[in-house]
Amino acid sequence: MKTTIKFGLGALILLSLNVGAQSGNGLSYRDGDPFLFCTKGQDPKKNAAPCWIPMPNYVGQFMYMPYCKPLNPYGKSWTQDDIRSFQQYLTICPQAENSGAWRGEGMPEMSPDRWH
Repeated sequence: MKTTIKFGLGALILLSLNVGAQSGNGLSYRDGDPFLFCTKGQDPKKNAAPCWIPMPNYVGQFMYMPYCKPLNPYGKSWTQDDIRSFQQYLTICPQAENSGAWRGEGMPEMSPDRWH
């Protein structure tokens, strides 16, 4: 019985370490790509009407959308994704010292390893 408990605890610890290592920067949007998330915000295919959007120079500036509460008292309520993504934006994006331009071909969200 004690061996089973120790084995179970060990497995849980290893799994939690593995999950933490996969997230890397703590970003759970845009496949963990901070450049794409900080410049484009939430994926419009997953949330077509976000309550905030990033603003240039993309290191923490943002704009609340006028169709959402509290700016519009009759507007759309913030979803859990709006709240969570906004918190991650405020945490992750200001860490960039400055914002660079996309240098790849095409749009950044269409790069070969990031089809999203």
